[in-house]
Amino acid sequence: MEQQQRNSGIDLLRMVSMLMVVVLHVLGQGGVLADLPQGTFRWALGWGLESACYCAVNCFGMVSGYVAHSRKLSLRRCVELWAQVAFSSAGITLLFKLLLPGSTSFRSVLAACFPVMRQQYWYFTAYFALQFFAPYLTILLESLSRTQIKQLLSAVLGVFCLLPLIAGRDLFFLKAGYSTLWLCLLFLIGGCLRFLGEERPSRPGRYFAGYLLCVLLTALARLLPGFPRGGLFLSYTSPTVLGAALCLVLAFRSLSIRSPGALGWIARLSPLSFGVYLIHTHPSVWNLLLAGLFRGYALLPAPALLPVVLLTAAGIFLVCAGVDALRARLFRAVLPPLFRAFSRRGVPV
Repeated sequence: MEQQQRNSGIDLLRMVSMLMVVVLHVLGQGGVLADLPQGTFRWALGWGLESACYCAVNCFGMVSGYVAHSRKLSLRRCVELWAQVAFSSAGITLLFKLLLPGSTSFRSVLAACFPVMRQQYWYFTAYFALQFFAPYLTILLESLSRTQIKQLLSAVLGVFCLLPLIAGRDLFFLKAGYSTLWLCLLFLIGGCLRFLGEERPSRPGRYFAGYLLCVLLTALARLLPGFPRGGLFLSYTSPTVLGAALCLVLAFRSLSIRSPGALGWIARLSPLSFGVYLIHTHPSVWNLLLAGLFRGYALLPAPALLPVVLLTAAGIFLVCAGVDALRARLFRAVLPPLFRAFSRRGVPV
């Protein structure tokens, strides 16, 4: 129970981050931001919420480094990841083929079983490649002293965040954060935070305040005309977006959730977060269902806009989590016997 309480904050952050990702997609792909009248208070609210949630992917990347302990490449983990993505992708493609004839083809169903080669999910493609380097990055961090870890963290932040902002362009081919290299850097940052720990226990309030400050700066850069380098601030590699993610990781790490009921819900929902991403960003769902679905929200009065967007995102999260829970139950019944069969044949899984 004590270990669960220590990890509960990070597990909660994984859920919150995925909810933030869904909010971004409701605002963007859902068509809300595009239809908000520029210069109005509702427009500012929409972009303020966008700025508040933009750090979500960075949080995911840092959490992967923060919780990593393995010093060996896990082929089983890679197979499980691939199986989850292929199953969800092919299953949804087949469902659309049956329910909406002409929307896709059986050839697409077969192609969906190879998500990395098709680059169907950019995050999974980058994250899958990261799995082959993560153990060696962990070994690197374990070999460094506390001072060297601080120097490494400063180097990553300075070289890959500040220099491109000053130069006004992508110096190191980070593709605005849509790359394996950026996920590797986030993994290192999360690992640095874990190995540094906290010399003195601190309250999460100070980190939440830092998060709000970073969000404010990001929003101002987007909303104020003529803001220097304003377009570069709303990017995964932006110092303010990365700073917001850093503050959230530190804040949620400081949380200690003791309610058995809350711990139970977090333990059940947190592992389903990745499945929420796979389901609602599937190309058929993305292009045929989500595209422009929430444009009407742009007509809502300002007091109703943010609650409606958040409730919609929460609904999408829960529906997708419910679907992925069924997939997880099936995998728990099928995959372990397969792995045991391969192990008996001498295949190291």
